[in-house]
Amino acid sequence: MFGRRDKKSVVADMTYIDYKNVDLLHKLLTGGGKLTSRRQIGCDSRMQHRIKRAVHQARFMALVPYGQ
Repeated sequence: MFGRRDKKSVVADMTYIDYKNVDLLHKLLTGGGKLTSRRQIGCDSRMQHRIKRAVHQARFMALVPYGQ
């Protein structure tokens, strides 16, 4: 009766997540600067790991802030 709705994934058709793509990384972070969950984004664990690595690299290069 109350099934989950299929959400359009932000990163479903992407194969490469780049740390220089700051606009995409901001979509994948919450307001406090944390990563959103895999369920909310709609990606698998491999893509979530790539997102995590890209966010860490972008934070180190000062492209994305560490937090609010």
